[in-house]
Amino acid sequence: MKTKKKIKYTARTKIIFLILLFLVLYSIIYIVPKVSDIFTPTYSAQYGTLEDSFSTDCVVVRDEKAFKAQNSGSVSRKAEVGDLLRKGRTIVTVGGREHNTDMKGLVSYHYDGYESKLTPDSIPDLTKSFLSSFKEAGGEVKETAKGSVESGDVVYKIIDNKRWYLVCWVNKEKAETIRVGSGLQVVFDDETKVPVTVDSVTEQNGSYQVVLSSNHNYKDFDKFRIKECTIITSSNSGIILETKSIVEKGGKKGVYVVDKYGDANFVPISILSTAGDKTVVIKNYFYDSKGNSVATVKSYDIVLKRGE
Repeated sequence: MKTKKKIKYTARTKIIFLILLFLVLYSIIYIVPKVSDIFTPTYSAQYGTLEDSFSTDCVVVRDEKAFKAQNSGSVSRKAEVGDLLRKGRTIVTVGGREHNTDMKGLVSYHYDGYESKLTPDSIPDLTKSFLSSFKEAGGEVKETAKGSVESGDVVYKIIDNKRWYLVCWVNKEKAETIRVGSGLQVVFDDETKVPVTVDSVTEQNGSYQVVLSSNHNYKDFDKFRIKECTIITSSNSGIILETKSIVEKGGKKGVYVVDKYGDANFVPISILSTAGDKTVVIKNYFYDSKGNSVATVKSYDIVLKRGE
């Protein structure tokens, strides 16, 4: 009887051992590689777009003019927001009296009192302190008067739409990534991308004043004076590589690509831009300094995570 019990115990032990062995092997094959790159020293190169950006508060500066009612009465708007009108057009009537604009531009029914203070000509004198002083003074963009108005109330505004400006302040590190004359993109909170041009980068009281300009109309841009924006300093499309996989060999930068035989071969690259742990490079081929065509990484190439 004792021998029979011993045999049953041994069989049970073997079954448990096999189950544990299966679990260990399963973990090694399917779980560990997902949380560690010890067993996955390569990755598949993919085509994509790499953007480098930062967020900051910007002051909006426009060539604009607020117009006041010349008499008291009931105001009636004769133009829609965003209409592009010629000089001399009737924008509103107050008590039946026509109020005509003396400048060409876009119609707006919002103002904040800084229309004559913040102009393109005043930008060099604009300092970072405006951001806090505007808020501390209770500055806000308001809608122009409606219904019954008094003489002197602001009833509409005209904005010169040829060019408007965004002014922000950055540290030296960010300033060095922005080149005067270059084209960038600014993203507002609705994710609309607006193309801008870098007009100037000027050192100013320990920081750098950056002036961006645009001739593209942006919906509701007349409704704010200070706006948090995301400024995209670079945007390049190509093969996205992990920065740590890039090495230098013979004075050339490149990565090691694994071929169908399992051999890792050095492949030169041409870098477009780097943002942290990602780098975007030209795909398929590029031309070196001597004008020679150089084969480079392609989509789905298997790249070593760390160069040899």
